[in-house]
Amino acid sequence: AYEIAACLVGSEMCIRDRVRDVPDTRPEICKAEEFDVHLPKVSIIIPFHNESESILLTTLKSILFRTNKNLIEEIIIVDDLNPLNLDLSIRIDPKIKIIHNNKREGLIRSKVIGAREATGSVLVFLEAHCEVNVNWLEPLLMVIKKNPTNVAIPILDVIPDTDYVYKEGPVNIGGFSMRDLNFKWFPIRGWPKPDHPIGKWEPTPTMSGGLFAISTKWFKVVGEYDMGMEIWGGENVESSIRIWTCGGSILTVPCSRVGHVFRAGGFPYKWLSDVGQSIARNKIRVVKVWLDEYQDYFLHFNPIFKSVDYGDLTDRIELRKRLDCKSFQWYIDNVYPELKEEIAKLKKEMNATSVQPS
Repeated sequence: AYEIAACLVGSEMCIRDRVRDVPDTRPEICKAEEFDVHLPKVSIIIPFHNESESILLTTLKSILFRTNKNLIEEIIIVDDLNPLNLDLSIRIDPKIKIIHNNKREGLIRSKVIGAREATGSVLVFLEAHCEVNVNWLEPLLMVIKKNPTNVAIPILDVIPDTDYVYKEGPVNIGGFSMRDLNFKWFPIRGWPKPDHPIGKWEPTPTMSGGLFAISTKWFKVVGEYDMGMEIWGGENVESSIRIWTCGGSILTVPCSRVGHVFRAGGFPYKWLSDVGQSIARNKIRVVKVWLDEYQDYFLHFNPIFKSVDYGDLTDRIELRKRLDCKSFQWYIDNVYPELKEEIAKLKKEMNATSVQPS
């Protein structure tokens, strides 16, 4: 049995035990599911910065304990200038590989660095503070095998960093607000209804960010991540709009469950620049490349963003043209119609001040 140690830097709570049992939080319909025996192998990519050795070991051991190892090509740890030397302590399995960044790159670019070294047919991005649940991987792979342009997202179960009790997470899908581009959850459309059982997967307009599976080839074709972004923030909105409008789909998979440690005290890393400036840079890059005429709504309610240095957008604009991506209007009409109600409210607020988008 594995020894497990679940601690976070700056947290007083620490749990040490063998790999613990966690509740099987899948819907009953999932528990009888039979999986295709011919599924692609995965490269699991875990960026890592300024978190304790113990929490990373918790993540790794849960993966090794609860995953069919025949499906794992490799587990790639991207050490983003972590202050601790963890080479020996985390090499608990031959499938684990470590990449050391020679400078602080941040979460977004570290994911791309790991993906470019991957040899598996599918990339699975996880975070360093997770516990995977039973049969978590196969449902994601079945979605991608059905269509290699599908991106598959597990349901996030909740592990509060105050007590580390593993709790069932809600079955939601994701979106964002046009006012500030902040991510938000909302219930699956038409759920819950007695005559609407949860399907094997549900389309979601926006992914929450850190945990998803995607074909290695499709990840490269559709533009990886925007390497002009810093650290974290806004990349989930950018990648979601890009994947949907450029020929892919994003699907939430209720039969796949991964526990995620949610921190009460903020982030355990330092930003390359001021927090607000980093997020602002990332968001304005999304706005300028992907929102078309709808950028006027965002900029009206966030005028300070007009002066943000967002860097060179040439490669992202060229990517959008090269892939012949659809418009943001198409995204609203076909993927995220719930956004229409908010846009109408924003337009009403703007009309009240006699200012309208040009």
